[in-house]
Amino acid sequence: MSVIIKTHLLILISCLIGLLDLLTLINGSTESVTRYDKSTVKCALCNQIVEEIFEGFNNGMTDKEISFLIGQRCETLNIFNFKLCNGTASIIMPTIRYMHTNKLLIQGNLCGIYLQADNCTLSDPDNLEWNIASSSVSKPPITPFILPSLESPTIKVLHLADLHWDPDYLVGSNAVCKELLCCRADSGDVVNKTDAAGYWGDYRSCDLPWYTIEKAVAHMAEKHSDSAYIIWTGDLAPHNVWSTNKEENIYVIERLMNLIQQYFPNTPVYATLGNHESHPSDTFAPPEITDEAFNTNWLYDVAARQWARWLPAEVSSTIRYGGYYTAVIQPGLRVISLNTNYCYTANWWTLSKSQDPASSLLWLNKVLEDAERAGEKVHILSHIPPGNQDCWTIFSREFSKIINRFESTVAAQFYGHTHKDEYKIFYDLVDRNRPTNVAFIGPSLTPFTELNPGYRVYTIDGRRPGSTWAVLDFATWAMNLTAANLFGPNVDPVWFELYQVRQEYKLDDLSPNSMDVFFQRMLVDDALFQRYFQNYYRNSDRRVPQGCDNDCRVRLLCFTVTTDIADQSRCVQIAKQIQKHDEF
Repeated sequence: MSVIIKTHLLILISCLIGLLDLLTLINGSTESVTRYDKSTVKCALCNQIVEEIFEGFNNGMTDKEISFLIGQRCETLNIFNFKLCNGTASIIMPTIRYMHTNKLLIQGNLCGIYLQADNCTLSDPDNLEWNIASSSVSKPPITPFILPSLESPTIKVLHLADLHWDPDYLVGSNAVCKELLCCRADSGDVVNKTDAAGYWGDYRSCDLPWYTIEKAVAHMAEKHSDSAYIIWTGDLAPHNVWSTNKEENIYVIERLMNLIQQYFPNTPVYATLGNHESHPSDTFAPPEITDEAFNTNWLYDVAARQWARWLPAEVSSTIRYGGYYTAVIQPGLRVISLNTNYCYTANWWTLSKSQDPASSLLWLNKVLEDAERAGEKVHILSHIPPGNQDCWTIFSREFSKIINRFESTVAAQFYGHTHKDEYKIFYDLVDRNRPTNVAFIGPSLTPFTELNPGYRVYTIDGRRPGSTWAVLDFATWAMNLTAANLFGPNVDPVWFELYQVRQEYKLDDLSPNSMDVFFQRMLVDDALFQRYFQNYYRNSDRRVPQGCDNDCRVRLLCFTVTTDIADQSRCVQIAKQIQKHDEF
């Protein structure tokens, strides 16, 4: 295989964040290849590519030459067009070269990290290993959850996730282009009338125009002005990974922050960074990278400055250091905004030997220890849920240990990133059947892809003596994109409450135990699971009719109970139980 082909493949594997299934290169054999064989082929091919790309660097190929050849080969193979592949490679190539030159990458480990879900081997796993020392304070006795009385005070909390505003969205443009993001003036010709981008957004590979986001926020302000605070779990910028720049990302961040403040002038916002806020996309360098061309200081400075309108001044130092912070929301309740982009396997810096980047988990452990000592409850918010296939297993494992230790302090977790409406259960590390914590994953506002726009509103145990500060209920709101585009620009989109979780699934409460019982019910109750599947996609007219077969069902339920990708034991049991259920 030539250097050209191998170089092209490396960038598509590692820089285009998993968009390319390498099996497209196995001339028509994909249908007969088992999942195990596919993983084997992916790993072998990836390792060959890595070996050759470094040879290309050592042999004097320039970034421009490599990027051009990548774009050329990408188009020849009919994967994406030249513009996307060449542009993405051009943006990320200096970072790859810098890391290679400074010996920050271990060649034999790259594919094992990036393709961790395919169980690729690591040449030097010990070099990647690290752990967070356990708390020196003994774990307190576990207090059973008691549902507050109906007379107890509650607070409303609004959760925004994955807005993905595209300043270049163009109505009527091509929505089926050969790029990651379509619905733009440069997305190519519209061949069929049905390929044209809708006015309010599009189910296909498109983000949202400004006016759709503004109408959505105006609706939220009308319905939920009584929110005690807003959780904002990142990904503000669009998916144009081949043409990002710092200036546009800053513009997007600032304008969206100002929009929220305009409609919620007296409501605190607790935000976190998504992987698309950085430039190049997904790249978050650890603090020891001081070279301004490659570090993330510029983004952390923007975040500290923009978030200062809602946060105490003292948190600026940790934001500027590692993109994380903690603050007291109300007496007895603390928020922790964690930067889980440090665990993202599409982040080139995660592929290096950096251990606990920015000491973020060590810091988390200390903050929770102090909160426990002070009798505070804690809400953790971040972008990428630990346990995701694209969150590095060691980070996820160490995070799970911390959650296990402080299960009585962490009242809830909130994430985005997946764009779906879902949740995740954490389990005890000794008694593996005992649920300990719940992560609530909010729906995206962007329809990217095949989704109805959505957001969440939580009802949380309010301020009172002994408050649990637990999530007591939540409602997901959505708008039907088909209907909105049918009525066109003269009629504002109709937002509606899609469901209330306790009523929808007949739950006693949203405690870890109840959410585990809900999961167990979905294993055997087809009707219940199908309802969950519909809400998972916000009852999208484009996705729901496609259905969800057993493989789909296993994947969805597997995600719900996996908090470390290296441990697939629950997924194996899910597959067996669903198969057994179907046999009867």
